[in-house]
Amino acid sequence: MSPPSPSPLGEDERSRLRAQLAGEQHRLRGQLAGLERTFEDLVAAADVEPADDEHDPDGTTAYERAQISSLARVTRARLAEVDAALDAAVHDPAFGECRTCGTPIGLERLAAVPGTMRCIRCAAS
Repeated sequence: MSPPSPSPLGEDERSRLRAQLAGEQHRLRGQLAGLERTFEDLVAAADVEPADDEHDPDGTTAYERAQISSLARVTRARLAEVDAALDAAVHDPAFGECRTCGTPIGLERLAAVPGTMRCIRCAAS
C-alpha cells in the first residue's frame, strides 16, 4: 500500500479554508434559524387571525410561506455543502485536488463552491 499523497493545500491554506467554512456554517445556521422562526410566526399569526380572502385577495400569506420555505430549502442545501466541505477539509488528505485531472482546485474556488471536486478547467469542459 502506497503512502497517501500530500495534500494539494498547504496547512496554512487548509486552516484558513476551515475557518472560512466554519464562519459560513455559523452564518447559515443563524440564517436558517431566522427563516424557521419567521415561518413559525406566519403560521402562528394565521392561527390567531382567520383567513380573510377579502383582505388577502392575492394570497399574500400563502406567498410569504412559500417564499420562506424556498429560502429555507436553499439555505439547507448550502449548509449541507458547507458541512460536507468542512468535514472533507478536516478528514480527506486529497481535499482540494481535482478528481478529474489531479491538479489543485484552488483556495478561492473551494471557498466559493465548497462542495466542488473539480478544478475550474475541468468543471467548464
